[in-house]
Amino acid sequence: MAAVLLSPFYLLLNYYLLRRMLLWFSTLNEFLGRVWFVAPFTLLFLLLVFSPLAAAFTKGRAKAVAQRICNYWLGILMYLLIFLLLADLAALIFRLFRHQPVFSNPSRGVIRIGGGIVFLAVLSFSGYGIFHARHLKTVHYQISLSKKSPLPSLKIALAADFHLGYNTGRNQMQRLVRKINKMHPDLIVFAGDIFDNDFDAIPHPDRLIHAFQELKSTYGTYACWGNHDISEVILAGFTFSSGKSPHTSDPRMNAFLKSSGIRLLEDETLLIDDAFYLAGRLDASCQEKSGIIRLTPTELLSSLKKEKPVIIIDHQPSQLKELSEAGADLVLSGHTHDGQLFPGNLTTRIGWENSRGLLTKGKMTSIVTSGAGVWGPAMRVGTCSEVVEITVKFLP
Repeated sequence: MAAVLLSPFYLLLNYYLLRRMLLWFSTLNEFLGRVWFVAPFTLLFLLLVFSPLAAAFTKGRAKAVAQRICNYWLGILMYLLIFLLLADLAALIFRLFRHQPVFSNPSRGVIRIGGGIVFLAVLSFSGYGIFHARHLKTVHYQISLSKKSPLPSLKIALAADFHLGYNTGRNQMQRLVRKINKMHPDLIVFAGDIFDNDFDAIPHPDRLIHAFQELKSTYGTYACWGNHDISEVILAGFTFSSGKSPHTSDPRMNAFLKSSGIRLLEDETLLIDDAFYLAGRLDASCQEKSGIIRLTPTELLSSLKKEKPVIIIDHQPSQLKELSEAGADLVLSGHTHDGQLFPGNLTTRIGWENSRGLLTKGKMTSIVTSGAGVWGPAMRVGTCSEVVEITVKFLP
């Protein structure tokens, strides 16, 4: 298990952070170097360090408090490490240029100024990320498909990765609903990760259901599952099997979607208004975690009349080549969050053929959204929460 294997590194990194912070405090004021300050600060720091463990194995209100603390702490921790390591690297380069011993101790003034810069940088990045995550912008795309349809065009509202629970709640979803309704869409698509593994993390599901019931469109709202729409224990973002099949998920999740007026598609294809096909794929995690075999693109689309437009909802933007060869015209995905936190957005562009935005693959178009919510750290830096408006033009 990844979380268990990484735990020694996590503890060592936190030990490094604690030592560095205590050293900085001691240069600011004599009192901050004494046991009367060091002891309570160390205790508070350890509570933050072990908040992921508390969030994974507690219940009720204690779990909610621990999980929210954990979500903020993970983001702050990342930027603490980044800026402290950059400060150490800068100090090392400075010593080399000055021909000083590499491991010589810096002066109190250098520690004080360097620590202050790191503190301000972490505060700025974390504060901005926390507030920016709540902002929801609208992104527009217009594409043309070389398929005939009785419809001159189709307006699609695409959203994904809500991660409903401790990070995302009713306020964000109300903003989402208002933006979608303002588009006057023909079709609404939710491309997976609607939940964040734990249905009990949602304090008032009925309020969220009421918000989703306010959605208005011509053909309705459709969704596919993502890799987090399953009931599993989370420890610092890593999931642990609960013994339930990811395919079946928590029955309350299915009931939630049904009550909300959201049609779930699990390796299913629909012909809508005799104008276009809409298919929703099982997530790749079903096959990886439980051995459930999801249909290949060819198996899913083999019985369709390919002269009609074919639209696919697939949570993870993988198998794009296979979907294009199988006859898909438009594939709508999420999952990547566009990296969510800088510099993560740089790594996702390396790991995914289309990590966000629009990509043409043969005659097929792939559109990936960065998501309307957040996962893990409750922040967004260098990326945006978004809802996507897609105008599809057909041949007359």
